[in-house]
Amino acid sequence: METTPGYRGFLRLCEAVGLDLEPFQRKIAHAAHGDQHELLALLPRGCGKSRLVGTLAVHHLLTVPRAAVYIAAASREQASIVFRYARDVAQHPAIAERLIVRHLELRGPDGAFLKVLASDAPKLLGLSPTLCVVDELCAHKDEQVYVALRSALHKVPGARMVTISTAGQGAESPLGRLRSRALAQPEVTRRGALTDARGPSLRMLDWSAPESADVDDPEQVKRAIPASWIGLDAIRDQRAALPDLAFRRYVANQWTAREGAWLPPGAWQACVGEPRFEDGERVWVGVDVGGSESASAVCWVNADLSVGVSIFHGDEGVLECVAQVRELAGRYRVEEVVFDPWRFGQAAQELERERVRVVQFPQTDVRMIPASGRLHRAIVERRVTLPPSRELAEHAAAAIARHSRRGWRIDKAARSDSIDAIIALTMAVERAEARPEPARVLGWV
Repeated sequence: METTPGYRGFLRLCEAVGLDLEPFQRKIAHAAHGDQHELLALLPRGCGKSRLVGTLAVHHLLTVPRAAVYIAAASREQASIVFRYARDVAQHPAIAERLIVRHLELRGPDGAFLKVLASDAPKLLGLSPTLCVVDELCAHKDEQVYVALRSALHKVPGARMVTISTAGQGAESPLGRLRSRALAQPEVTRRGALTDARGPSLRMLDWSAPESADVDDPEQVKRAIPASWIGLDAIRDQRAALPDLAFRRYVANQWTAREGAWLPPGAWQACVGEPRFEDGERVWVGVDVGGSESASAVCWVNADLSVGVSIFHGDEGVLECVAQVRELAGRYRVEEVVFDPWRFGQAAQELERERVRVVQFPQTDVRMIPASGRLHRAIVERRVTLPPSRELAEHAAAAIARHSRRGWRIDKAARSDSIDAIIALTMAVERAEARPEPARVLGWV
């Protein structure tokens, strides 16, 4: 097919490759071809942002002389998501003969190309793009990648930049600063869930639920989600599954703080019951030792995620934790004792000499983010049986979800808060559920 530049030419390409655009997608595409050479589009997750901008990038590649299209994100892996959509469009029979597909690169007519960039800002200097696509700016640790690409737009007349993302956190984040600049444009209107901000060079389209919205009402949240394929049942499911701030940010597309509740109201209480253990059964044990002014805790779970807990106080907490582990080892088959090495390292060595298997669990984001999500899912899905312990419930109430660009993790709001039992429970559930599959012998050599 013959491709023509501009918005109408883009619509014809979408029709040819089988992309049926919804009204909100047409609005974004129209803005991408508008008077402003920079566009920021903020949408909830799952609204097809990546597929839309991937198609926009291919259309640009085919219609702009000597096009130089760059796709950047917080990581090369993230940027490759947009590329995969662009590649799928490029391989459609309607245009496949005009494009060459390479690894993370498309080549078009007259030396035109589309490339995925590494998230290494110094290596991005010196580029002369005709189109830059920045994916999920909310996940960027700083604004260096954005600045490196944005500062290159003046090199080529008519060069454009499209940034797509879900909502972020904090006004001082890279996305927060760009959003603030957009809201300072001469013309800003809000109609329903859509905020449309435009000025001489920058336009922003932001679909989000207002701060006053009742996010427990799926119909109110749905008004902020323009994609027809996301229905009320999906919203209810996400509300039950996600921490409050994560739901507000990723589903309602609300701008949020960096911390908030980690469980939906009532989720903890719904899991309180009568944990059942049998002598000799397998258990996984988590130990978190606090300081002299904090608590220390031992939590143990079995394969059915019944939970036991002992919480101690004061300087003797370490010794009491060791005694509790020994008692458990005498009654059950302790698969692992998983611990934060900060204060329990020497005690763990003593237990190891007694042939108790001990496993370090450093409290880093790499370890705690997936573990926090696993415990959260187990609770909201009611797969955990919690003991009727008031102090354990108090530790749960004192815990928050602290968000970062990598995700969220269970943390404490203030240094004086005690959440040690929840940290111990998080580690125990992680090790109980994240068991490797047994090896299978497929043959003999």
